[in-house]
Amino acid sequence: MRETWGDEKYMYYHSNSYFSPIGIEDDTWNKMQFASVSPSGEVIGYLGYSIERECRYVSGLAICNFTDDPVFGVDVKEMIKDIFEKYRFRKIDFFVVIGNPIKYQYDRMVDRYGGRVVGIRKEHVMLMDGKLYDQKLYEILREDYMKKRYGDDAG
Repeated sequence: MRETWGDEKYMYYHSNSYFSPIGIEDDTWNKMQFASVSPSGEVIGYLGYSIERECRYVSGLAICNFTDDPVFGVDVKEMIKDIFEKYRFRKIDFFVVIGNPIKYQYDRMVDRYGGRVVGIRKEHVMLMDGKLYDQKLYEILREDYMKKRYGDDAG
């Protein structure tokens, strides 16, 4: 992750103008973290999210792809599936910095899983280029995800 800081390609992921190292948590009570690994054993990305236990939702999806390996996309889908189906959290909320090329994939993902755009925060983050950027907020509810995946009888 340290190697991605200062690289213009990753400035939208970091969403700030400084480097803050990602520590490996000792437990999974407040945060889940994963390495995406290719079939050859190469680390190709980082995935994670914060957990709000009291209200049973996750926030702040961390999705950072280091390569163009399609395995990474499979891992993202598996993470979303686990959030709703394995751990049965009731909601995901997350954001993307507008200008990030990945925004269109987030829009498709939210549509695919029955989510919605919550709104836009104007000039909300300053990236390493010193400019202020808007932030697009999303949410996906478990009930909507389940309906999209399994039909109206899903629960």
